[in-house]
Amino acid sequence: MKKILLSISAVTAMIAMTATFCACSSDDEQQEVTYGTLILDADKSNYIDVDENGTRALELTQNENAIKTYWYTSDGKSDIVTVFANNWQTQLGQIKPKSNTSTASQPAKTKLTGSITYNNLKAGDVLNLIYPRPIWQYTDQKGTITDISDNFDYITTNVNVVYIDATNTDNPVYATTASFGKAQQTIVRFTLLAPDGTTALSVPELSITTAGNQLVKKCSLDGTATDKGGALVITPAAATNVFYVAIRNNVEGADEYTLTAKVGDNVYTYTKSNLNLVRGNYKKVKVTMKYYDDTYTEREAYYNEDGEEVWN
Repeated sequence: MKKILLSISAVTAMIAMTATFCACSSDDEQQEVTYGTLILDADKSNYIDVDENGTRALELTQNENAIKTYWYTSDGKSDIVTVFANNWQTQLGQIKPKSNTSTASQPAKTKLTGSITYNNLKAGDVLNLIYPRPIWQYTDQKGTITDISDNFDYITTNVNVVYIDATNTDNPVYATTASFGKAQQTIVRFTLLAPDGTTALSVPELSITTAGNQLVKKCSLDGTATDKGGALVITPAAATNVFYVAIRNNVEGADEYTLTAKVGDNVYTYTKSNLNLVRGNYKKVKVTMKYYDDTYTEREAYYNEDGEEVWN
């Protein structure tokens, strides 16, 4: 009987040791991390956006009607594209344009490259890309095109892993072309005029609300609105009458937008009905603001010789 008990004890101990070893091996496999260098072509040819002279990542012609887009790679700075696994939960790294691949003849096309960290990446896997940063929000805008270009001009796309060269010390990871198409918000340039219709109205901040109460403040990286409604407040470094604003309405289509601003004891406002701000578009608007206490009849908007939509 003692021998039988001893044998059972020995077998039990062996099973326990085997289970412990397997558990450790499994943990080690889960913690194993692989490094690589992601390399892919990137194209912004269909990327609709806006900029002004001297700012980063985007460029407009002199009359600000025709839009060109290029990859920025000078002055020690560079555009940044953040890479995620297909579930948007795991950030793998960041890739940047190579300075010698974005030329004057093809400013919208370049090659992006950078180090990534991944688990069990293989050919055929999908990678998600977001630009210009991996925090998708529209609050804290400063009203300049540079600020929008750096922080609020979001666009996403995805690529497929084509080949991983495990024989190379850098583990190059090659992927399909990243085609950056439609931007995820409308860029609007508001030029504010006083109620007389001629004097510039410089204000310390501009508040924007909608009747549908669906202005997006924050999104998850898959584009789902996580904070929406209320006012979108734009606060420049100093009072100004020109505001560039990145606007995303959670419900695409026409809505009623109200602009509000305060200077001293005077409150100014303007309400525009049936306004459709299409994602990816750039819109220039000249607004004759009204005193808050005054009633007014909204006139039909028209376009002036500068291509601005005029709200009187």
